[in-house]
Amino acid sequence: MPSLLILGATGYIGGSILRAIREAHPQIEITALVRSSTDIHAVKSLGVRVVHLNTSDLSQVSAACSSVDIVVNAADADNLPLTCSVLRGLRHRYAEGKSAKRKPILIHTSGTGVVADDAEGTFTDYAKKVWNDNVEEDIEAISPSQPHRNVDLEIFAADREGYVSTYIIAPSTIYGYGSGPVNKLSQQIPGLIRLAVERRQAVFVGKGTNVWNNVHIQDLGDLYLLVLKLALSGDGSGSPYSRFYWASAAEHAWGDVVKAMAPVLYKIRAVDAPDAFGVPLSEAPNQVFTANNSRTISERGFELGWKPSRPSVFDTLEHDVKTTLTRI
Repeated sequence: MPSLLILGATGYIGGSILRAIREAHPQIEITALVRSSTDIHAVKSLGVRVVHLNTSDLSQVSAACSSVDIVVNAADADNLPLTCSVLRGLRHRYAEGKSAKRKPILIHTSGTGVVADDAEGTFTDYAKKVWNDNVEEDIEAISPSQPHRNVDLEIFAADREGYVSTYIIAPSTIYGYGSGPVNKLSQQIPGLIRLAVERRQAVFVGKGTNVWNNVHIQDLGDLYLLVLKLALSGDGSGSPYSRFYWASAAEHAWGDVVKAMAPVLYKIRAVDAPDAFGVPLSEAPNQVFTANNSRTISERGFELGWKPSRPSVFDTLEHDVKTTLTRI
């Protein structure tokens, strides 16, 4: 019976992944690291073992990772020290020979921000390229200076060393209500909703023609299950770049999202007009990742049998607005 440890169980992504894995694999022994004592009961309610541990305690994180066959890291795509501590734990498990049937497995959460440009609300020449996860040369060629990339590179290096089988899933814009035990809201779209409420006006950056892909949180959970199934099959062949997966189901321009959001906000009197307007990034400095471009296609996921089927980002906007406003 394989054992699994999840980091980020109280988060939007991690909590939803945890529920998906628990429901699909009741036989797997699951442990969740939980930082806050106030969240322990909620996480335990999913039928998992909880370890009360702050992820800044890197030696304890390593120890926890050394005691399991599989680690799912959905805690922080940019935390290199945390990732290194996870890898140290898995290296120790491999050296001790505790995962007899296979190498230890790491399923890590990155993000499509790793191929984002520095646009400020416009569709650029760079954005004409759609990054395909089935083109290993493209994945290998991503600049080390890109967001998340230093962490991804550390994971690729660990895989090449041979002591761990690694899988990286990089979600695009995630939307929809989470199914996890604690945090149920995403970041990008709720961030735009909060900004609109603060300004009493729905705004996007620049012309709003910049493009991202998107994925419903439940469809994302389906992809994690497929990757976990592949990992458990023992087919860890190929380069580490061959086990890198974009999670992208559809595409949107950020201006179109905000323009669709504006009348929903106006209807409930959260803003003063039903229209959306462009503003410079300097007026919305926290909106960098709704101002740039990031275009990807999930060919590897589709080959695994991934079939995103949930409502579109536009169909869920009204619900996203309502759930976000209840938490402001």
